[in-house]
Amino acid sequence: MDRKRNRSRMGFEAFKSSQDNLLFEMEFLAEDSMQEMIELQDLILGHLPDPEIFFPHDRDYFHKIFQHDRSVIGVKVEDRLAAYSIIRIPGHAQDNLGRDIGLVDDELDRVAHLQATVVHPAFRGNGLQRKMAATHLRVIRDLGFKHVCCTVSPKNPQSLANIICSGLVIKDLRPKFGDWWRYIMYANLAWPKDLRETLERSEKAITCSDLLGQQALIKDGFVGFRTTMQPQGFVVFYAKNAVD
Repeated sequence: MDRKRNRSRMGFEAFKSSQDNLLFEMEFLAEDSMQEMIELQDLILGHLPDPEIFFPHDRDYFHKIFQHDRSVIGVKVEDRLAAYSIIRIPGHAQDNLGRDIGLVDDELDRVAHLQATVVHPAFRGNGLQRKMAATHLRVIRDLGFKHVCCTVSPKNPQSLANIICSGLVIKDLRPKFGDWWRYIMYANLAWPKDLRETLERSEKAITCSDLLGQQALIKDGFVGFRTTMQPQGFVVFYAKNAVD
């Protein structure tokens, strides 16, 4: 499928940057963009303050992802890939994040992952992760899935804030990919729109670096639903979740 046909069939959006008045173009990507995605991933890996923040993917992984329609979004500026986002349909694979949050076996086929988001360092601060997440959440809903999951490193508070603002909550916190700690983020697309207002009635604040304290709150039925930067560091707000 050529790029022009891909744009017309799947949608295309142009928007100005908030910083340099650059024109960004967001579109669904085809497999011919794989090499550019790998190069952007490699660039990101070379700029990470901590290697635990991002788990990279190989060429075979990208090939499998492209077998699903609308699975990859790219944002370009002056025909250069500035960012990309991936969704994955895990089915009953062992790494289906629905298992981590206790979904029953019959619900695993209704799970979609917001699998990875990469933004070039030069173009951060333009809300690209949130824009791509919003588009992919519409795709996931359109495809008939009910549950949305993803992982975020506690060492990446900006990405955590973006994912929470996209409508997901912290449902679990545990080591993944060996010993790398990850928040397990979750949204049920059937949740009421006023869920956050309900959570704010019983919130508790805890620093992002207090992993054991957050685990204790989660074990007690709390979910993380809001973040902020305070003098003591990056803070996550937890509350009792009355809706599953």
